Amino acid sequence: MKKAFTLIELLVVVLIIGILAAIAVPQYQKAVMKTRYGSLKTLARSIANAEEVYYMANNTYSTDFEELDVQMPGGKLNDSVNRSYKYGWGWCSLDNTENISSVSCTNSLIQMSYAIRLLHSVNNPGKQLCVAYGSSDANTLQAQICKAETGRTTPSVTNADEGNRYTSYWYQ
Repeated sequence: MKKAFTLIELLVVVLIIGILAAIAVPQYQKAVMKTRYGSLKTLARSIANAEEVYYMANNTYSTDFEELDVQMPGGKLNDSVNRSYKYGWGWCSLDNTENISSVSCTNSLIQMSYAIRLLHSVNNPGKQLCVAYGSSDANTLQAQICKAETGRTTPSVTNADEGNRYTSYWYQ
């Protein structure tokens, strides 16, 4: 007599695998997003540090990536003013207005952004911001990562405008 699995046994095994996959896949996606966001933060902080060095030498912040002493990985300058650096996954930009001097990097694949105000910015110097795009819902995976990163439970700003939805959290 041959030993074989019954249909019920096979269905139970498939059910167990399905349950494990339902638990594991979201955790895997969250881990991937956190890793990509971590890379975003590292790149933005490197650019911000280069901006601070530039400020010490010139008493002003640069609006041109080519003036900074930072090695930009891959990518290419996006416009004639060299204020943004474009990648296949997103972009980084230098923002230097009258009141705000900041560096921000956005990953369009995970729909998240990290911004840091530079130390000599008039408004909120040294403040850091995590932005979750695509929804004004504070329960999205992106918003959960921002909450964990910033230590905040409620968003600092939400925008529910059609086509420009986001939730942002200032770091504490």
